[in-house]
Amino acid sequence: MSIFSLVLKNIAQRKFSVFLTAISVALGVALIAATLDIRRQVEEKFSQTSVGYELIVGAKGSPLQLVLNTVYHLGNPTGNLPYSTYERYRRNPFVSYAIPMGLGDNYKGFRIVCTTTEFFTKFNYAKDKQFELAEGRLFRDDELYAAVLGKEVAEKTGLKLGDKFVATHGLQEASGDIGKQHEHNQFTVVGILKKTGTPSDKAVYASLPTVWAIHDEEAHEDGETRKEAVERIYGKPEKDTIQVQLAHSDHKPHDHKNKPTEHQHTDQKENHKHDHDYEAKHSDGTPHTDGDTHADHDHEHNHDHETVPTEGDVTAILIKAKAPIFSLQLYDKINREPYAQAAFAVNEIKNLFDIVGNVDWAFLFITALVIVVAILGVMVALYNSLAERRREIAILRSLGAHRSKIFSIIALEAALTSFFGALAGVVLSKVLALVLKGIVLEKTGVEISISLISLAGGVPIELALILIVTLVGALSGVIPAVEAYRTDVAKNLSPIS
Repeated sequence: MSIFSLVLKNIAQRKFSVFLTAISVALGVALIAATLDIRRQVEEKFSQTSVGYELIVGAKGSPLQLVLNTVYHLGNPTGNLPYSTYERYRRNPFVSYAIPMGLGDNYKGFRIVCTTTEFFTKFNYAKDKQFELAEGRLFRDDELYAAVLGKEVAEKTGLKLGDKFVATHGLQEASGDIGKQHEHNQFTVVGILKKTGTPSDKAVYASLPTVWAIHDEEAHEDGETRKEAVERIYGKPEKDTIQVQLAHSDHKPHDHKNKPTEHQHTDQKENHKHDHDYEAKHSDGTPHTDGDTHADHDHEHNHDHETVPTEGDVTAILIKAKAPIFSLQLYDKINREPYAQAAFAVNEIKNLFDIVGNVDWAFLFITALVIVVAILGVMVALYNSLAERRREIAILRSLGAHRSKIFSIIALEAALTSFFGALAGVVLSKVLALVLKGIVLEKTGVEISISLISLAGGVPIELALILIVTLVGALSGVIPAVEAYRTDVAKNLSPIS
């Protein structure tokens, strides 16, 4: 009979003891494997989300808070910036493109992100992956209250194309009458995005003028004009502070106070043309005549006649520079401004994981101790079993088994017990990751993939853990193996009274 067969037979004879010992090893391995895999995937997804732009610009405050709020929809904004700041950097010769974002409302806890269609077309949400529509279309940049839903929003709320919903003021869902609902401004679902497995799935997207229109009406109801709101926030200087900053930073004249921009001329012409070309229609698209009732298109009529705001505040600006060196220059320039700050998303996320990493390593250290204790349990179980097996070992010796063979049997038994425990731990880690998948998705918007083998730095985590635990288990069998090696044959072959 081979050594391996003898070991399997011994394990089968002590199956209950071996099972309990292997389970304790499996629990430790499962915790380590699941923690390493989930952390790796979350870190990768967080790092990839900023593909396509380098800088995030927002109001002065914490740069990490700015990144988490803008990209991952976590926490609160650092504040707002005037639209003129976005316009200035959009026209900057160092900038390839700049995309504004406006926040302030939610629907059932899902944030409404007001932006431009460039958000979906200019950059990838992950490497070589662009946003795609599952249904419908994108909103137009001058279209009010047209909503494009992230996939998770559509699944959780049950909204479909053509459905209408009312937003609530604030970034978190409020219960009862706490949250102020914008009842006069119903959104219409015009599109639903395909699943991305990123925080983008947890957002509702609309045009930038939509957030201005909502809060212009709010300010009107409160008796405060936009000019008064701006003066309240930024003060009432003799000259526009932002334009003065532009003049100092770009070394250009700043005679912009009374001269409308080309963009404003275009908007005024388009709005004027829109007012003359408007034709009332029924909900089915047929022209409306004087004899028809108005019930079926009053809401559309009101939205179409509502003036589209051309300027307001922005919460953040995503900037893609024409060259890496330009992004560094822009970073320094923006952070010297009195109201604005710039942050490199990749750097801030790296700093975050450096901080969190210290906690992770402490947790992994504790988990490793659990495995060590379990493997010590393997050693103790084998050592205690020797009292019952000395006669068996003596018989093997008398039949010609060498001491080295006895040593190998005990050491291999410890290694196999650890191996089975590690293997069970890897399977258990996949079950644990499957259970935590929904929680991680809900909290971070990151979807965890469950794969048989996970690579970390090119090393398969599961195989490495199985190998390490098996080797350590084999080492733990050295002490009982040495004790078996020293078994006195004559003494243990004596008749048992």
